[in-house]
Amino acid sequence: MLDLAPTNAALRERGLRMLVEQRRQSLFIRGTFPDADGSRRRRYISLDLKAVPANLVTAELRCLQLHGAIEAGTFPAALPWATPAARPSSGDSPESDAPMSCGAAIHSFEVAYWQSRPRNSASERTWERIHLELRRLPPALPCTLETLLRTITSTEPGTRTRVECCKVLKRLARHLGLPGNLERISELQGSYAPAERTIPEDDTITALLDALRPTKWGWCYAALATFGCRPAEIPSLVIHDDGTAEVLTIKRRNRAPALRTCFALPRAWIDRYALGDISIPAETRWTHPEDYDSARAKRFVDAWRHSRRAKDIAPIFAELLPDFDLYDLRHRWAIRSIEACKPLTLCARALGHSAAVHEQTYHRHIQASDLRRAMATESV
Repeated sequence: MLDLAPTNAALRERGLRMLVEQRRQSLFIRGTFPDADGSRRRRYISLDLKAVPANLVTAELRCLQLHGAIEAGTFPAALPWATPAARPSSGDSPESDAPMSCGAAIHSFEVAYWQSRPRNSASERTWERIHLELRRLPPALPCTLETLLRTITSTEPGTRTRVECCKVLKRLARHLGLPGNLERISELQGSYAPAERTIPEDDTITALLDALRPTKWGWCYAALATFGCRPAEIPSLVIHDDGTAEVLTIKRRNRAPALRTCFALPRAWIDRYALGDISIPAETRWTHPEDYDSARAKRFVDAWRHSRRAKDIAPIFAELLPDFDLYDLRHRWAIRSIEACKPLTLCARALGHSAAVHEQTYHRHIQASDLRRAMATESV
């Protein structure tokens, strides 16, 4: 007999009151369903699938299809997965061609999402971001292209929210194979560019670090400013005597973190802020890829950001940098490296992103640096 416990547990987690059971060599749904007269009775419904492990994901999806059809109104006269030859004509059963409900479509998308990737803290956080956009859909309405377009137009044009909503709903439409021109979604997406931040100069940053270093999070601030890491990478920083350091690159889609080499800029800050004396709250450390946990890293960065409200720190930021963000220190490192005429590809590797991303992110500063060098050469 096939082990159906994981499949049925997944159905329960999704709130479906039905079970998949094996009868001889076939799979069936067992549950209590409505009849045409409004009464309810327990019955077995064929899934038209053989009882083999390869069919378990399809069985779960068909349960979701049936649940969506029932949620939309009544028990369908023709099962959603029935072949065209087995279905009544459209005149006899208009419900047979009804699209899946948005709720069932989301469940179907989720099943496919987890089928294609390992379940870990990083993929769970990615799913949370995707699900946040999917929750905009009205669960009981049919999942059609028009429903997706109406949902998209409820968001503000020219915003990051609109862009993310379009990306996720287009993925959903492709997953379902929805009929219609999906380019209509792309047309609504439009363009979005975040407002350019004003990055503080080094004299302001050194004043900030001088004031913060004796505090609980002082080492973290100084290490971030000196090596330009991402905030969540700081617990993996291992500093060497030559001014370089090993750190885990965490921004690797569907892949485990990998070690990279970064370097201090300026190197004098290692001694100025005593970075050899590692001091991270709660002794948070992950120096090997297998030690890294995305959810734990998020909690670490959230606590770090929240620490700005502490009584001993809040006045420092209020005086020096009221609009400060942790990434300002990373961006300033990148700009500092450009001003120091360090090789762009080397600095991109040190920051843990590609040369293309580096040039796209800091193109204004790169162009300004090139222009200054050209003018300096011209004046000689």
